Amino acid sequence: MFINFLFSVIVLGAFGIWIYLLVVLKRSFTLSPVILKGNEYHGDGDLISVIIPARNEEKYIQKCVASLLDQNIDNYEILLVDDNSTDSTFEIIQRFQENTRIRIFKAGPKPEGWIGKNWPCYIGYTNSRGNYLMFTDADTIHSRNSIKDSVHTLREEKLDVLTAVPKLKYPNLIVKLVLPILSVFMFSRYSPMRVNDPRVKIGYLFGSFFVITRECYERVGTHEAVKSEIVEDGALGKKLKEEGYKLKMFRGENLLEAFWARDFSTLWNSLKRLIVPLFFTDRTNSVVMTVGIFLLMGFPFLVILYCLLVIALNPEPNLSVYLLLSFSILCVVSIFMINYYQLKKANTHNTLYFLGAPVGCVVVSFSFVWSILTSKNNAKIRWRDREYNYSNGVSI
Repeated sequence: MFINFLFSVIVLGAFGIWIYLLVVLKRSFTLSPVILKGNEYHGDGDLISVIIPARNEEKYIQKCVASLLDQNIDNYEILLVDDNSTDSTFEIIQRFQENTRIRIFKAGPKPEGWIGKNWPCYIGYTNSRGNYLMFTDADTIHSRNSIKDSVHTLREEKLDVLTAVPKLKYPNLIVKLVLPILSVFMFSRYSPMRVNDPRVKIGYLFGSFFVITRECYERVGTHEAVKSEIVEDGALGKKLKEEGYKLKMFRGENLLEAFWARDFSTLWNSLKRLIVPLFFTDRTNSVVMTVGIFLLMGFPFLVILYCLLVIALNPEPNLSVYLLLSFSILCVVSIFMINYYQLKKANTHNTLYFLGAPVGCVVVSFSFVWSILTSKNNAKIRWRDREYNYSNGVSI
């Protein structure tokens, strides 16, 4: 009886949180600002430097560069920075070397203490000439007005930096099943409504797309200020907001498309990136977050299985079992409902994938639990064909 009561309390609590997340998500989709149309903006003499760090992007970088060369504005330059690629990325980049708008660089070896794409971003900055810096990933695809509209919005709203939520691309089945339910958490915690609220401490940048004034970038310390952060976009956004710079997040589905994960391997390591670094900086918070994710995403499904097993083994189960089963079904229905809403509003792929919510919940829950359990002795994250071992405090 006590176990059933305890489980009921947990499941009803999870149900309440899912309903809250649905409300937050709905407000985010409805009220988040959009990038202004820059029809009257033509550059006004201000050079814009587009910086693209690239490591092993042979499948994507050509489309990215092509989309950035087809912009509805003239006064910009593109800096392509190869981050020691081991595939044909640099050879592909060199095909653009005769284009006067493009300059190509090799990042070279990373100095001690630098990880991730911070170093090639910094190299791009040191070679840039623009008053405005746009950082974007090599696997993004931009609309024709990506540069024009974003810089116009930055100027009109007198911002120091802006970032935009891209339209995410879902390349295969596992990503289509897992990422929508994860996006509910990402776009609830880091929604424009929260990031843009001065009363909320949360600051965030989408590494796939942000525009910043050169003065602000230099004053906040450039990427050097977050050189040891593997989730550098989140760390830089947090630092910008903490130091009082005018940061604003917009919906940017019409500006660009971007990947968050390309296959199961990158998906798994992307999930580990969210929790493993936190484990080594704030162990208590990371454990609390992991337990919370499990109770929200995995536990309701397990409780349904538990109830069905009890009913199957006991011809006359206690009423509390049926109540617990009812509460669990209610919670699971809310998970399906919010997953459907996310897919419908994001318009990334067929809404029928909302039926994959159990797969998404299991993968996300298990990845967090597994990462915490193994972090002490084997906290390895593979990212862009590099391995970062947090348990040793070094990158390989």
